[in-house]
Amino acid sequence: MSSQYKKINTYLIRTTLVLLLFSSNILANDLKIKIINNPQNMDFWWIKNNSFGIIPSEINTGFLWYKKNKDITYQVNTLVIDSNIHFNESFIKYNFSKDTYLRFGKYYRDYSDYFNDSISSGHILVSNNAEAIPKIGFVSSYKIKKNSLVNFDFGISHGILDKNTSYTKRPMLHEKFLYMTIESGSNSLFKIGLAHEAIWGGKTIDDREYTGSSFKDFLKIFISADGPFIENTLHANALGNHLGIWDFSYQKRQNDKLLKIYYQHFFEDRSGLRFANKTDGLWGLELENYLTNTNILIEYLSTMNQDLNNDYLRDGYYNHSTYNLGWSYKDYIIGNPFINNLAIVPTEVMHLGIEGKIPNSNNSYKILSSRRINISDDIKLKIVLKRQLFDTVDYGIFLVSDGRERGLGFSLDWIIDN
Repeated sequence: MSSQYKKINTYLIRTTLVLLLFSSNILANDLKIKIINNPQNMDFWWIKNNSFGIIPSEINTGFLWYKKNKDITYQVNTLVIDSNIHFNESFIKYNFSKDTYLRFGKYYRDYSDYFNDSISSGHILVSNNAEAIPKIGFVSSYKIKKNSLVNFDFGISHGILDKNTSYTKRPMLHEKFLYMTIESGSNSLFKIGLAHEAIWGGKTIDDREYTGSSFKDFLKIFISADGPFIENTLHANALGNHLGIWDFSYQKRQNDKLLKIYYQHFFEDRSGLRFANKTDGLWGLELENYLTNTNILIEYLSTMNQDLNNDYLRDGYYNHSTYNLGWSYKDYIIGNPFINNLAIVPTEVMHLGIEGKIPNSNNSYKILSSRRINISDDIKLKIVLKRQLFDTVDYGIFLVSDGRERGLGFSLDWIIDN
């Protein structure tokens, strides 16, 4: 036990030092400190996945600092793992107006604002499975003057991935999106959007294919234009590794109840844009406050129709012939962790997520339960119970299970709000 206390001491000291490295008035702002004690076996699904790309250790210590004034938002999110400091979603955001802003740093996404990452199996483009990617992005909105019930949200960003054993020069990330929102009265709205991601540039270790690096190449990436022709194929593949979604969502509010229905349709070539891959993607139904202080989310994920177009090189949704690590960042899948980034593995998953507060108490809970249904598979389960000790201190216990194997962990949250 003494060694464990030494570890806790070491992590707390390092965290304190990190805090002191930032703003001199950091204690005058919102600060959240979190300590997690994981089970000895850390190979459970819900410990390894959707955990912000951090390889878990016996004890994780982290903090989140947040400050916002009229035009500028600052956020610093760090974790101390095995005496190493990791920066996750940390950025500076400058608002030119309410709906127009520039953001610089490490962050996840600016689209799919309906999506509940806390209890989902994972967004199929950008989830919380990997670390946030370093990016600079611009986002804005336009409301049609003649029809105030229709508005458009759009954005573009440029990011950079990591250098590793496969990439001798860091690849770049291009991201853009366009959404249309149609309001129906004051209680419901429908959104349809298109989000496009592309890995390009950099240099692969075998250097067999041109990956692009010039502004002319960027323009090809922007419009998904073809790259060099490759033998034994009917068509040239697009330059870079392209992924995207048609994003449909519907929300209806009735008093304090909120209904959400959504469908993220996957595409990685023109056939997917035309729905040739049928109903592949992520379907979701979320019920908020249909049971008091409770959110219930049911999701269905399918990739059963990927790789049906034989005119192009054999690529699944997340894997790629040139960028052989596929849709990943620092060895973690950027999107939904149930989709394989190294091989074409057809997958069907049912997922249930629930979070809420226990009536007449200071207790809250969260349940995550997933299972692949196209093969024989164990249920991947996580149950979290938390109790509020004081206004600013929570402690919790969590159970994880992958079939017969089970593990138990603990957490402590302390919020400083001055």
